[in-house]
Amino acid sequence: MKILHIWDQAGVACILAKHQRKLGHDVRIMKRAGYDPFGIFEFYGEPQLEVDGKSFIKKAIGEARDYDIVHVHSLYKIIPEMRSKYAQKKLVLHYHGSEARKETKDSVQLDAEQDSNAVIGSTTDLMPYVGNDMIYVPNPVDTEHFKPTVVSRSLGANAFTFKTTGANMSWVLRYLKDNNIDVKVDVLDRQETPVPYSLMPETLARYSTYIDLKYVAGALLQSSSKTALECLACGLRVLDHKLQYREKLPEEHRPERVAEQVLEIYHKSLS
Repeated sequence: MKILHIWDQAGVACILAKHQRKLGHDVRIMKRAGYDPFGIFEFYGEPQLEVDGKSFIKKAIGEARDYDIVHVHSLYKIIPEMRSKYAQKKLVLHYHGSEARKETKDSVQLDAEQDSNAVIGSTTDLMPYVGNDMIYVPNPVDTEHFKPTVVSRSLGANAFTFKTTGANMSWVLRYLKDNNIDVKVDVLDRQETPVPYSLMPETLARYSTYIDLKYVAGALLQSSSKTALECLACGLRVLDHKLQYREKLPEEHRPERVAEQVLEIYHKSLS
């Protein structure tokens, strides 16, 4: 099968492509240069396109002609135009987060969902925004890269969290205190000091606990972040949004299992 991934979020397309290729499929990922601050594409050896936005869309739509499946990550605006050009093309729309969490969708997004053969969501909390037709596909974790690593834990805190765009970190720290969770937390800013994807396992392993709380747009996110899953794969424990500790990566997030699930969705689209 020839599979084209358009765009990528947090390395999901790269991990899927890695395992789809292991299964013998011909896979390409298309993404513009300048949108990979953590070097995920470099780590997986995936090329990036040095083009502007309009040129990227034109090139992606043209490239789609030669593929059996076009798997679009987040970039839903490209789908209606692609459908108008290829009436029979098998298109899969994959939501990863904020692009789906909208109280009101614009006409382009509604058309994109209608024009897709399947709509995937990476977390179950997206279902109320997308609808019951959404297919939940767990985020894959590259367990060959993220695995328990022994390093010297010489830090003052044994717990940490990453500051993310739009997240209210002062609220998170106060929330911990108000719920009598007495833990010293380092807040790492990946925007100010990016941690390369290649070094993430080593960085995570310097701590024993990850605080997976994100308060965004007035609400506590009700899903596990991909970083939390990577921490679990590295042997850390994770404090989740229910203020419960988790200590093992669920089997549903193992990359080979997710790749098989996605291929089943492709086959159903082709039948």
